[in-house]
Amino acid sequence: MAIFSVYVVNKAGGLIYQLDSYAPRAEAEKTFSYPLDLLLKLHDERVLVAFGQRDGIRVGHAVLAINGVDVNGKYTADGKEVLEYLGNPANYPVSIRFGRPRLTSNEKLMLASMFHSLFAIGSQLSPEQGSSGIEMLETDTFKLHCFQTLTGIKFVVLADPRQAGIDSLLRKIYEIYSDFALKNPFYSLEMPIRGKATSRIGCSGACTVLTQPSWALGPSWCGCFVEGRRHLCWPHRSPQPPRRLCSNCNVWQLC
Repeated sequence: MAIFSVYVVNKAGGLIYQLDSYAPRAEAEKTFSYPLDLLLKLHDERVLVAFGQRDGIRVGHAVLAINGVDVNGKYTADGKEVLEYLGNPANYPVSIRFGRPRLTSNEKLMLASMFHSLFAIGSQLSPEQGSSGIEMLETDTFKLHCFQTLTGIKFVVLADPRQAGIDSLLRKIYEIYSDFALKNPFYSLEMPIRGKATSRIGCSGACTVLTQPSWALGPSWCGCFVEGRRHLCWPHRSPQPPRRLCSNCNVWQLC
């Protein structure tokens, strides 16, 4: 059981946060000799199988890695152009890993907008007024769970169909969003959230400092006086002056 992805969509249908927490299983990996008996073509800046199916490799699969080196778009991680590399007989034999193409940032934006439209359509199709819209979509491989706040923000979680406790997770994500985005005086509503994972640093066991997204990357005073003196928390090093929320005194502290 697993949580696959988390999406936060604003009331206009724009994607403001997205996190993938699950690495999809590679479909197939095989060692090839020259010439390659698959037809590969460049589509949407990705190298895809256009013709030829064998050993679990399907048309539409993307090249994910070559000789263990990950492929990003049409280039490998070490900067080699994929089609040019595979067209050189001197590079064979070569091991290629194929799988479903990973979603690009633009595709994630488009999907978030499409779900926003489907949510509105679902609300209008309801025979009763005041419908909450789509709350869950179920397939044989995953479930989509959605929680919409009173202000129109949608929190969407893609999870394993057997995963329990998703309702509690959605409300916890909403709580974190309220604490670390809405309470931040520098955050503009409806704008993308770019941040790191929440970290917790103890101050002599008396308080916990919770970092805010992106700008909270430097050392700061937690603001709590423990055993008669102020304590300093050093979670990361950064030249930017962050602000932090202390869970003990529940106020923002400026470094």
